[in-house]
Amino acid sequence: MGQKSSFSKFLKPSLFNYYFIEIILSIICCFLIIFYSISYQEVSKEIKKSFLEFINPFAKIIIYPTSKINDSLKKINSIFDTKNKNKELQNQILIYEQTLSEMYHLEIENTQLRSLLNLKAPPTSENISARIIFDSSSAISPNIFIDVGRNQNIKINNPVFNKNGLLGRVVSTKDTISEVLLIKSRQSTLPVYSLESKKNFFAQGQTDHLSILHLDELNELIENELVLTTSSSGYFKEGIRVGRIKKDKSKTIIVPFSDKSDSIYVKILIYNFEKKQPEFE
Repeated sequence: MGQKSSFSKFLKPSLFNYYFIEIILSIICCFLIIFYSISYQEVSKEIKKSFLEFINPFAKIIIYPTSKINDSLKKINSIFDTKNKNKELQNQILIYEQTLSEMYHLEIENTQLRSLLNLKAPPTSENISARIIFDSSSAISPNIFIDVGRNQNIKINNPVFNKNGLLGRVVSTKDTISEVLLIKSRQSTLPVYSLESKKNFFAQGQTDHLSILHLDELNELIENELVLTTSSSGYFKEGIRVGRIKKDKSKTIIVPFSDKSDSIYVKILIYNFEKKQPEFE
């Protein structure tokens, strides 16, 4: 029997031959994969470029209205935000205006109260600051009302001043309120004395000035001379500045220093009168 060739021996199935074939196939597959990967990257890039070029017009058509809608929504939101901010600013302005108004009010009050410190009047045992709470002088009575009374030792005929001078006198009192008769009221009559001409007479209110009563020698009064109160037999405080004499061709009057419109703050000077005033309920 003849001997087999070496080639036929190599092809004879064996474990070694299977391993060799697997190695060869694996090497071939690797080369194929590498080659395919290199060529596929180039092809993939071209495909992507072509696809993007193809869909770009459609994308623009889709994106354009969407972007416009987004812009419109942003503008609408901006408008609402602006309105909300505007409301907030208006509220802040309102708060600032109220605060500023309160500051101005306090400044005016402080100025008016400070002006009462410079009040020129005879020395007193006590002085009380008050506020005008009701003005009926242009309505049912010629008087004003202030927010102090018996609890603060206010008495009838206590003189009431504002920053410019004598405003009136107390005519009735309650526990926490007093009624003041203005010197310009027609119901007001004050005993007075002219400082330079040295004449005693009465000054009666005439709404915007004071007229002179019970004095025959009007021509003896001196223009611009000072007029002061007298004690009226112990019922009033003497030496309080009332006004000045004003003369013209037709009449002689007294121009008072003060007016109720000067300030809402007043000061009541407490004097110990020689005679006690009767009080009526």
